Amino acid sequence: MTKKILVKKPVVKAKPKACKDKGYEKLDPVGYFLIRINNGKLEVGFCGYKDVNIIKKTWIGSKPQDVYRQIIEDMPKLAKDHCAYLGKELTRAWICMKMDVKYIQDGKMDGTFPEVDWLIRNGGAPQ
Repeated sequence: MTKKILVKKPVVKAKPKACKDKGYEKLDPVGYFLIRINNGKLEVGFCGYKDVNIIKKTWIGSKPQDVYRQIIEDMPKLAKDHCAYLGKELTRAWICMKMDVKYIQDGKMDGTFPEVDWLIRNGGAPQ
């Protein structure tokens, strides 16, 4: 016999806050990250601005949250916007990896993403 779990709907008492476009994010003074898929894993390299594209530290993991949580733990001075960016990009990379679609960090120059093109060409999400 399966037990039914009753879930109450949340009661929203707070007024929604309008979120305004604050323009482009500022560069994080700590440095920047290069993200790729490598041998079926998510891989993130950290670079500073003095030595461009010289990777100083690397993280590897299977799930986006494992990688970004470790980065945030290892780099507590990372800007909040940068933490959010890592979560977004690592999730995109993971989706591309699972769908066998080429991952391009920050998407295409026109603002679209390769995984969306794949969904359109193939008639929707994989089953």
